[in-house]
Amino acid sequence: MFQREFKYCLFIVFIAIFLLIVSQDPASPETNPASPDELNRSGYLLFKQGEQAYYRRNFEAAASYYRQAADLFNSIHKRHPGWSADALEDRLKICRQRIEEAERARAEQKAGERLLRVHFIDVGQGDCELIQCPNGKTILIDGGKIWCYPFLVEYLRQAGVKKIDLLIVSHPHGDHYGGLIKILKIFPVVTLLVSGKEDTTEHYQRYLETVKSLKSIKFKLARVGDVYSFGDVKMLIVHPSSRLLDSPNNCSIIAKVSYGRESFLFTGDAEEEAEHEAMSRGYNLKSTILKVGHHGSRTSTNPGFLARVSPREAVICVGKDNYYGHPKPEILRRLKSRGIKIYRTDQDGTVLYLSNGITHQVEFPGKAVYPEYNIPKERRGKIIANRETLIYYLPRSKYGRQVPPEDRVFFDTASAAEAAGYRRYWF
Repeated sequence: MFQREFKYCLFIVFIAIFLLIVSQDPASPETNPASPDELNRSGYLLFKQGEQAYYRRNFEAAASYYRQAADLFNSIHKRHPGWSADALEDRLKICRQRIEEAERARAEQKAGERLLRVHFIDVGQGDCELIQCPNGKTILIDGGKIWCYPFLVEYLRQAGVKKIDLLIVSHPHGDHYGGLIKILKIFPVVTLLVSGKEDTTEHYQRYLETVKSLKSIKFKLARVGDVYSFGDVKMLIVHPSSRLLDSPNNCSIIAKVSYGRESFLFTGDAEEEAEHEAMSRGYNLKSTILKVGHHGSRTSTNPGFLARVSPREAVICVGKDNYYGHPKPEILRRLKSRGIKIYRTDQDGTVLYLSNGITHQVEFPGKAVYPEYNIPKERRGKIIANRETLIYYLPRSKYGRQVPPEDRVFFDTASAAEAAGYRRYWF
């Protein structure tokens, strides 16, 4: 019995020793010491992997590679103090610098992933705002006039828009919904939010036909008190109510978009009557940035409303040298008297806000650029019409060259174009 137990104990001890030996890392310096040259080369290769990761903007992996390289260089320094001490110190210094740079870049990258992007897009004498939320949701407010769509489509694509989660038509005027006729055909739209006011123009009827043809869109009426959430971004509707005012402008959707401590107030073409109604409801209208109503018309941005909103900055969406004389001098004076910084799309082009919910920065992607397309040799000298806008252009017109090839229709004469339902571009 004793011998059997003794043999069993020896067997257990043998297994334990075997497992201990197997568990040792054969690559560790204690069990398989490497030469300084080998360790130095391994550190160099790790550093190069860090450089490649940094170039690919994988900053987290880059920092990890740099740390591993630094650990190897440190191990050489400790175990072989006489081996190229100056060279090792230089390599450690570079590693430390690159670790700091990678960590800083990753911190900025993370902050960028949480940015709210608000674009006040230059569409001339019209309105269009794109809101890109940190959680990837996209809101588009208005779409400018119908002939601005070639630029607007390209702008949305370059901004990375693949789907519009909420499309808001502030009110039924052509300088706000016109470009949406094409946008609705190109980008999937989840929800369409409108005031409920309608128009009788031909273009508005075409817009309605386009909306009705897209069965997948959810159609909703904007009503005061409604709240929409897009992750950490909240949108509160403060106008209109179910009792719509007579003027389409005064039926404009007024929406406050909030992200952390910062907020944006979008007003469409709301005039004084709508502004008074919005104030009377008791909502907190105070906002960091105000989209000035009605392109800076004197009918909007009354002193009481401006005092309630109390913005630090204001954006005026307006076309250069427009027929209406917008923005009006008294509105500019009113804003400046309160120390409000003013941006204008006619002067600054598109105005882009990048907000982390605490602070923001402003960028200027540039003015609207409408590409010109070649006219096939056999089509030169003909009338060029746009099947989307129902407008035709005379030969050699630069506007004709701006019609996308897929939307062109050619006619031999202006009368033939008019007989087909097109009208001449008049300005």
